[in-house]
Amino acid sequence: MRYGRRFSLPIDPWPQASLGERMSVGLVLTLLLLVPFCAASAVMVVSAAIGTYIAWSYDLGASLRSAIERQVGKLADRHGRIVRKA
Repeated sequence: MRYGRRFSLPIDPWPQASLGERMSVGLVLTLLLLVPFCAASAVMVVSAAIGTYIAWSYDLGASLRSAIERQVGKLADRHGRIVRKA
């Protein structure tokens, strides 16, 4: 013979629900949480790709500018001034 109270959660939203029904509700709630998680992940991937492209294009532009300045520096006249064509 058992003594004491039966163990139950303090708030049981579905006291008559079977294990399968509880698992299906948990699965649906998990899938509903997965949608915003995937959306946030996609936003992070796209923003990282855009940031990488911006950094790459800036590096490429800076290297092209330095190469052009080196070429222009070779065209400097005898006094060390840069000759610029208008």
